[in-house]
Amino acid sequence: MKRKDLFREGFKSVFQFTFQKADELTETIREVWEEEKPPKGKSPAKKKRPSDKEKLVPKPKNVRKRKTRMFQTLSLPPGATSEFFSLCTGCNECIFACPYAVLFPVTVPESGKNFPHLDPNAKACHLCSDWPCISVCPEEALIPYELSGEKPNFGKAKAITEHCINEKTGESTCNVCFVACPIEKTVKFKGNLPVFATSSCTGCGLCVESCPSFPKAIQIKFKK
Repeated sequence: MKRKDLFREGFKSVFQFTFQKADELTETIREVWEEEKPPKGKSPAKKKRPSDKEKLVPKPKNVRKRKTRMFQTLSLPPGATSEFFSLCTGCNECIFACPYAVLFPVTVPESGKNFPHLDPNAKACHLCSDWPCISVCPEEALIPYELSGEKPNFGKAKAITEHCINEKTGESTCNVCFVACPIEKTVKFKGNLPVFATSSCTGCGLCVESCPSFPKAIQIKFKK
C-alpha cells in the first residue's frame, strides 16, 4: 500500500468512529427529549406571571449559613484568665515565645482581632516548667499558675479503643501514651487498654502526639 493510501485509510477510520459516536449521542438526546415531552392532549402548565405588586417586593435570598466549630475545637494558651479576651491585644508575643510552635493566631470574624490558641489534638503543649508564653505576656492576659492557684486544663484525654494497637493485637503491645504523659498516675491500664484519670489530666496532648496508631487512639475532649 502506498504511503498516501495509508494516510487516507487512517483518516477514514477515524472519521467513521467520530460519526458513529455522534449518531449515538444524537439518538440519546432524542430519547431524553421524547421522555421529557408532555403527554399528548395536555399542554404544558403556564407559569403564573407576577403582579406589579409582587414585582416590587424583593424575594429573600437563600443565605447558606456557614457553621464553624473553630472555638469548639481549640483551647486558649496556658494561664489564660477569665478576662482573656478583654485583656489580650493580639500582640502574638506568646506565639513567638513558645519553643515548640504550639500557639497560633485565630481571627474572630466579628471584630477582626487575633487571639492566640492551641489545638492539643494537632500539636501538644509541652507544659514548660518556666512557661515562656506566660512570662512574655505584657497585658497579664496570661497569669502564672502559682499566682492564680490553678493548674493547666485544656481538656481531657479519652481513649478510642477501636483504634488502639493493644485492642488489635489483644496484648499489651504498646504503652507509648503512658511513657509520654508528664503527670504521674494519669495514664493507667485496664486490662491492656489505656484509661486516663480526669482528675489529673491536663489535656496537653502529649499522649495524642506520641500515639503511633492511625487514626489516633486518643483524643482530647475540650472544655465546654
